[in-house]
Amino acid sequence: MKLSEENKKTLLVSIHKMIEEYANHTANDIEHNRIERLINYPSNGGLTDVEKEEITKISGNSDLKSALRKVIASNTAEVFFSFLNIIDGTSDPEIEYGEWTEIMLVDFNEENEVDSMLHDDFYGTYWDWKEKRNNTNWKLDLIDD
Repeated sequence: MKLSEENKKTLLVSIHKMIEEYANHTANDIEHNRIERLINYPSNGGLTDVEKEEITKISGNSDLKSALRKVIASNTAEVFFSFLNIIDGTSDPEIEYGEWTEIMLVDFNEENEVDSMLHDDFYGTYWDWKEKRNNTNWKLDLIDD
């Protein structure tokens, strides 16, 4: 079974909608100094006091808000595009746990039993990524190594 054209278009257009909405929400939160809403990844992530102080300087600057929206949306689109390339088999993941055999998206079939959900495991696997990554000079979480 393959992914139907209707489901493919629905999925891809929904991704574009989410990119726009999340970029708007984030830029609005920055503009209105709602700093506590900005970071939800990783689970113990956040901004340092100095970062919080600096980000409040952005408030009230509509041109900067517009630029941030575009940067956030573009970055998010690049992540999705790279993710979709992995699903399509046109690129391979750079980090593997065992042999990578490729994957595919298919239309739902009630005969296929679902025992694990990707979104349920996503945030928790940050720690696997942190363990594997090479750059120790920059991090997203607030834990001192």
